[in-house]
Amino acid sequence: MTWPVVPGAYTVGDPMEPVAVCTLTDDALHPVVATFPGIAIAGRLNTANLGIEDLIINVTANPNIRFLLVCGKESPVFRQGQTLRMLVENGTTADRRVIGAEGYDPLLKNVPIDSVVQFREQIELFDRTGEIDPVAIAATARELSARSPGPFASANASSAHSTRESAFAPIPPGGRREPLWYDPKGFFVITLDRGAGEIVTRHFLRDYTPAHEMRGHSAEAIVLGLLREELVSQLSHAGYLGAELAKAESALRLGLHYEQDRPLRSS
Repeated sequence: MTWPVVPGAYTVGDPMEPVAVCTLTDDALHPVVATFPGIAIAGRLNTANLGIEDLIINVTANPNIRFLLVCGKESPVFRQGQTLRMLVENGTTADRRVIGAEGYDPLLKNVPIDSVVQFREQIELFDRTGEIDPVAIAATARELSARSPGPFASANASSAHSTRESAFAPIPPGGRREPLWYDPKGFFVITLDRGAGEIVTRHFLRDYTPAHEMRGHSAEAIVLGLLREELVSQLSHAGYLGAELAKAESALRLGLHYEQDRPLRSS
């Protein structure tokens, strides 16, 4: 089995080493930290539910990991570090909520209880929430690595991953898209105003009458504005506009040539 088993915002160090580092919301720290001796993996943690589930799956899939070093800046909403500490100290309730967690929705619904038990037994947590100094983190990792008790003995290394993966019902991509002409609300022409640094979205009625113009820097903001004004009546049309506006935003940011309904290319 390849490891890590779940993709995420992390950097792999040496999988044979005993320390995993959670940098909480800090995205710039984990690529640096993962290069230090003693560290198997370092990664960001965004939420106190699905994010912690991913962490549990990857840690329990590698019995060499015996320590979890928590550092970086914590989200005041999710309180990921505090939730991890409560999970290790208290476990979960019968409905799979982390006992004593103060963050938003600390629910671990998609990993087996045996994996949660293994996680709590396998690792020793060191809470250094707020620490962003790589030198200090490296020193702590060396200390932990030096007293590793050796690999954790477990027969459930891949059970959490296989259990959650089997819960997803596979569906194929694709489907029938109504011709955009069929949208009774009209159609849109998307261009770039590079001088102003804006995406320009012009709305025409079905008889080609000019109706509205929206300018912005963000594809998401433009789509939300069009939906707010009820200018799109078909889900497939909304999906098309989201993809096309995302292309336009990328072209604007990266200096690429943009032409509606054409692949992006160098200017």
